[in-house]
Amino acid sequence: MQDVAAGLWHTVCTSVDGDVYSFGGNQFGQLGTGSDQAETVPKLVDATSLENKNARSVSCGARHSAIITDEGEVFCWGWNKYGQLGLGDSMDRNVPCSVPVDAYHPLNVSCGWRHTLVLADSPT
Repeated sequence: MQDVAAGLWHTVCTSVDGDVYSFGGNQFGQLGTGSDQAETVPKLVDATSLENKNARSVSCGARHSAIITDEGEVFCWGWNKYGQLGLGDSMDRNVPCSVPVDAYHPLNVSCGWRHTLVLADSPT
């Protein structure tokens, strides 16, 4: 594994090939598998939004998850009661969704209990 992060009831990790795997509790879609079924072994997050994407790092909040790709794209999924997915609403997501970070170049992403932070370069 390349990177690993743990939330309250779930774990998400990335492989050296840039694939994303998740396991554990999934009541808010925090595994990104498209369902709310818990997984007892690592399961590939096989989402169309991640096709041809290579995850560089991962972070988990209490009940949500985020990755940043090699190209600086941010994807979030899971619990979104407080808008912590950065998608402009408060609807939970059970698959990775691209977070709009227009005019910035994301370098890293980090999830807290009810929030997500993106470290980014300003446009030049």
